[in-house]
Amino acid sequence: MFEKITNNVEGIQDHLESYIKNSAEYYKLDIYKKTTKTFISILRVLLLGAIALLLLFFLSLAAAYLIGEAYGNISYGFLYVAGFYVLVFILAWIFSRKRLERAVLKNTSNIFFND
Repeated sequence: MFEKITNNVEGIQDHLESYIKNSAEYYKLDIYKKTTKTFISILRVLLLGAIALLLLFFLSLAAAYLIGEAYGNISYGFLYVAGFYVLVFILAWIFSRKRLERAVLKNTSNIFFND
């Protein structure tokens, strides 16, 4: 009877060690997967953001020259474009803080909690 209990305890101990080892491996893989997804998301946003900034830069130059030629002075075109961006910046500063925070939290929580 005592040997049977000892064998059962040893079997439970072996299963517990195996479970702990497998759980540790699973969580390592899960952390790796989530870290990789987060890194890829950040890289994608940076790459698309850089392309969008280049596009915006060249469109702004074109608009500034077009407006400047219409008013007879290129400097006026650049001033109007700069004023437009100052206005957009102020509006974004006022209205987008909470929306941006919510969007970032939503996207990162989707990566970490839905997989």
